[in-house]
Amino acid sequence: MKYIILVLFYSLASAAETVHITTGQWPPYVDRHREDQGCTAELIRDAFALHGIRVRFIFMPWQRAYEEGKKPEFIGSAYWYFDEKRASEYLYTSQPITSEVSHFYHLDSIPFNFNSYADLKPYRLLINKGLTYPQMLWQAIKEHNIEIMEATYTTKNLQFLLRQRTDIVVLDEQTEREYAKALSNAELKRLVRQPKPAFINQGFLLINQHNSKYVELFDKSLQQLISNTSYLAHYQSSCSKIGNNTSPDYTNPHN
Repeated sequence: MKYIILVLFYSLASAAETVHITTGQWPPYVDRHREDQGCTAELIRDAFALHGIRVRFIFMPWQRAYEEGKKPEFIGSAYWYFDEKRASEYLYTSQPITSEVSHFYHLDSIPFNFNSYADLKPYRLLINKGLTYPQMLWQAIKEHNIEIMEATYTTKNLQFLLRQRTDIVVLDEQTEREYAKALSNAELKRLVRQPKPAFINQGFLLINQHNSKYVELFDKSLQQLISNTSYLAHYQSSCSKIGNNTSPDYTNPHN
């Protein structure tokens, strides 16, 4: 009897639908090194599980994840801040699943005080390929001829600072906290976080044009999931605050 039950269980499990979603490394939200693959990955997985759908996340560099996520073998990419170009190439789900406060970080030897993006002018700013930055920042970079460096992996950002290969990096508070765990106390003492946020973004699951049916499915299941006050409280305390505001939220320092 036990054997029959196990066979039935595995038969049902193998018959369940599995969808594939591209993503990149952005701990603690999506993280290939964690058993749950990140707290936001777990949220997405839990939402689809309400419909008996399993999710497999495929990790790759962010820029590649965005392009690969358009292909029909994936249902989309997780997760992304709002961008007009993306909105023309993907379908945005309605509910933000993260709200992230990003700051500028630098060494204590750099006399940087952030009041506006124009203050970046004397310094080298590290930009990560495939990530989203406010249009006002890009305008300031162009207007003030701010020197930028490009890096593929955010995991290297703090090391670039410590090795003085760049002057300023920008990271979400939670992500910086995760990366800082790998640093020594002496290295941590050298890091300075500007108190004023560089910007605030909300993250969304993107569904590609080939798999539009999953937009409504995810929206409904996510609402069902976060209507559970205990689940929502745990997610917001251990991962990210989320709300009902569906428009992206940016700080707007004058450039």
